[in-house]
Amino acid sequence: MVLRHRNFDSKIDYMRIKNSKTRQLLKYLAIGSGVVILSLLSPALPHQLLKSYIRNKKIQRRRFLEDLKRLQRRDLIDYQLLDNERIKIILKKEGREKTLIYDIDEIKLDKNKKWDGRWRLIMFDIPIRKKTARDVFRKKLKELEFYQLQKSVYLTPYDCENEIDFICEFFKVRNHVLLLTISKFEGSEKLKHYFDL
Repeated sequence: MVLRHRNFDSKIDYMRIKNSKTRQLLKYLAIGSGVVILSLLSPALPHQLLKSYIRNKKIQRRRFLEDLKRLQRRDLIDYQLLDNERIKIILKKEGREKTLIYDIDEIKLDKNKKWDGRWRLIMFDIPIRKKTARDVFRKKLKELEFYQLQKSVYLTPYDCENEIDFICEFFKVRNHVLLLTISKFEGSEKLKHYFDL
């Protein structure tokens, strides 16, 4: 999976619209084929896409179209009005990548599984030219409640390989991050207590 990000060093805007309706539109489109045709006269289908625009069993048509226009101006979708009040919406490449930004904000480690007795150690040496990516990567590990052993060394007892792969690809730092699975190390008893294992 190769992800491209333009202007990564600029302020990331996904926090600003974290729970917005436009975000829900993008996510719905990304789950499917990226193309949907729907009728504004029959808002029950697809319900997941339109439910946040339905009030008193009627669709808020104007609001929905304004959000579509907003996404189109940002070059995230294309849409066109068809006959009989139908709309065709196409998710563009930039829109699909934007949904990945939202996904990374929602990543969580599964802490409900029975612990397998192994520790996951994350070590990274991300160069200074990728300082922004390094800082956000470190912040993400803290959000996921990794234990910081050193400035660039973090540890968790939870399975995290897929999540770390996704985060690394997202920030384009895969070649600078090492994930080790270990069963025993000095001081592990203290960390068992810390993670309430």
